[in-house]
Amino acid sequence: MLSIAKIASLVLTVGWASSGVAQTNVKNIPRVSRDVTPKGVTPGPQITAPLKRIPGVAPPPPEVKTRNLYRIRVIDTATFEGNYLGRVWRVELPEAIGLKRDETCSTLDGNDWPCGQMLTRKLQRHIRLSAFKCDFAWQSQDEPLNISCMLRGEDIQKTVLSEGWARVSKDAPDDLRRLVNKAQQKPINIYNPPEGDLSALKIWTREGSAADLPPPPDLPTADILGPLSEPQVLE
Repeated sequence: MLSIAKIASLVLTVGWASSGVAQTNVKNIPRVSRDVTPKGVTPGPQITAPLKRIPGVAPPPPEVKTRNLYRIRVIDTATFEGNYLGRVWRVELPEAIGLKRDETCSTLDGNDWPCGQMLTRKLQRHIRLSAFKCDFAWQSQDEPLNISCMLRGEDIQKTVLSEGWARVSKDAPDDLRRLVNKAQQKPINIYNPPEGDLSALKIWTREGSAADLPPPPDLPTADILGPLSEPQVLE
């Protein structure tokens, strides 16, 4: 007769062997996809090869449209803000370096004159209530538009450079550099510093000018799709 210890050892050996065979069989069993096609529907093709993940299709780029920016505000002589559809859009002219409002320039005598205040005010009066016509796609509000726009049929980038309102960057193309050379030869604005006593000029720029036009108030937009009001009869 077999002892209890031998019987237990034999049972464990048989269990391990059967477990190893089972594991080997499970590994060798091919994975088969389950057909879940409902009745009345043509089943898909049989998959005989491993599946491969392919990259998705990139969405199309946003559409570029011509949009009008209203109530233009001069931030510096190469940066502007305008309103479109209840949102403020920032426009930064490429290849142009604008004058800040608090920037000063030197005269031929070595004195400082408030060129930033003078030229930003002058450019604001030049724009007045006209709109910018710009070609751009809808984008995040935090991202400025690095484009040029049209102002009354003229390219605002070429205008600020040819009139000496802004400087040109080092890597600007030759056609923009020629515009700056014309402004230097005239000379005008940045390249035409005032002469003599600057005290009256500093007072003028500090107190402002009556020719400055503040932006118009935000007026309610007419509801062209709303119901018509009843006509009033005058007695």
